[in-house]
Amino acid sequence: MEKYCRNCGVKLKESDVFCSNCGSKVITPNRNFLEKYKIPLIIIAIIAIVAISFLILTPQTQIVTVDNVQFEIPADYVNEPSRTEVSYDENVKSSAMGWSNDDTYIEIGVSRTPGEGIDSQEVASRVGGSPTKMLGYSGYYQKYDDESYSFVFGMKDKVCMVYVSDYDAFDDVKVIGDV
Repeated sequence: MEKYCRNCGVKLKESDVFCSNCGSKVITPNRNFLEKYKIPLIIIAIIAIVAISFLILTPQTQIVTVDNVQFEIPADYVNEPSRTEVSYDENVKSSAMGWSNDDTYIEIGVSRTPGEGIDSQEVASRVGGSPTKMLGYSGYYQKYDDESYSFVFGMKDKVCMVYVSDYDAFDDVKVIGDV
């Protein structure tokens, strides 16, 4: 940036302390805070924008547990008030819970028998449907009247069923495993 003498208007050199024409002392303005810290402030602003964007764009999730099996679903799903607990002859126990957001419903059910008395893959196959691999497990996929879908799979001594009202909601569910 070029400097001029405030007294006589002659062009000055950057290193001049006094004007070579009139001898007046050259007044060098103090750099203000923004000029002095411009680069660090820009870096801090970029870091803040990236951090905020990460928080906003990263989908937030919640961990839900159905009969000691954990699943991860988006945080915008709200637990439906009903929870089903069923016991058949004190041998087979079943539990189901549902969640919904503005567009979609997810229900997760888990059936088990105490001890080693269940072949979960065989039970899942008896439910029927098309054999497929989803959610990291081999199991059976079913489509109901173009309106809802389910996937049934075995996990150790448990049979898990994930029911969704929209096929794309399968992408919202992640199986974490036994607690």
